[in-house]
Amino acid sequence: MRIGLLTSVGPMLDAFFPEIVQEWEAAGHTVLTAAGDGAKVLSGTVIEGLTRRPAISARRAQRALRAWSEEGRLDVVVTNSATASALVRTAGLRMPVVYFCHGLHWNRLRTPQDHLWQTVEHQLLARTAGVLTLNSDDEAWFRRRMPTHAVHRLRPGVGLDLEQYPRTALPAGPLSLAWIGEHSRRKRPWLAVDVAAGLRAAGTDATLTLVGVGSLLERTRSEVRRRGLEDIVHVVGWADAAQTLAGAHALIHTAAWEGLPRVMLEAFAMGRRTYAFDVKGVRDSPDAILLEDEDVAGMADAVAGDWASGLLHRPVEADAGHLCSKEVAQEILVFLRGAIVPVSAGATEAAAGSDEGRAEAA
Repeated sequence: MRIGLLTSVGPMLDAFFPEIVQEWEAAGHTVLTAAGDGAKVLSGTVIEGLTRRPAISARRAQRALRAWSEEGRLDVVVTNSATASALVRTAGLRMPVVYFCHGLHWNRLRTPQDHLWQTVEHQLLARTAGVLTLNSDDEAWFRRRMPTHAVHRLRPGVGLDLEQYPRTALPAGPLSLAWIGEHSRRKRPWLAVDVAAGLRAAGTDATLTLVGVGSLLERTRSEVRRRGLEDIVHVVGWADAAQTLAGAHALIHTAAWEGLPRVMLEAFAMGRRTYAFDVKGVRDSPDAILLEDEDVAGMADAVAGDWASGLLHRPVEADAGHLCSKEVAQEILVFLRGAIVPVSAGATEAAAGSDEGRAEAA
């Protein structure tokens, strides 16, 4: 098959797809990547006019997407991220488009914005050949609206390169917690700060390291200073996730909703427990300890109790082999070939290549 892989921005290609693309190419498929700006690892076509958020350049982006797909003689386009997936599905491509949905943009359809997102997604399904989804809530939403064969859930998410997230011994010393994510309204880093404050109030000796950048980074730092928590809460900005997890006893996750949080899979692979809220996407993560949404007091109590009982002195023992990105890559190929792309796709090209080879040999 000739597979087009499209995201809104290049860093998303580099963050989630290198191992998957490597496996696809090793299996004999051709992969052409594209995004609205450059990628460092999976460099490909830059689609002029494609941005992370909807913009007036959308029509220009759709023309560029049609040109990219036709020039690449693609059999299928796999698209990820909201803006890119909406534009490519409405661009009038001749080949099937599969939506690789990292997460529908709502949790419980409580706000007008949530309902707007649902309306948009529902309208786009008429132009969607298939869906790859990562959590049970999104899977149920798609299955109520699409043929059964056209929806497939990837339980390990996009998978992990397990060599980058090896099981490591827990650190010595006092309780060390990590929070890793974007400083944004959806990720809610201030709730992690609340948990740290709750642990201090309960007399538990603990530190919290917040890793990540985002529009609310400085607000998080200001909140830590305002509450006098600088000695136990460290807002470091960007740092290596694997190194951060290796130095922690557990992960704190506070998002309002997720597709399937990769950082929780990384923590599981490295033998760390995660304390999180019972929200869409998060509840499907393996071995997570779930609390009612926004129950920071309950989370602090759970962490303190598990530290006192000795549970957090022992690593997670469950096997993480099923999270391997190589297996995910093969699973996607089976779905594409079995439900989306005609068996004849790519056969003509392969035959032509064989004929050319025989002609050259002669």
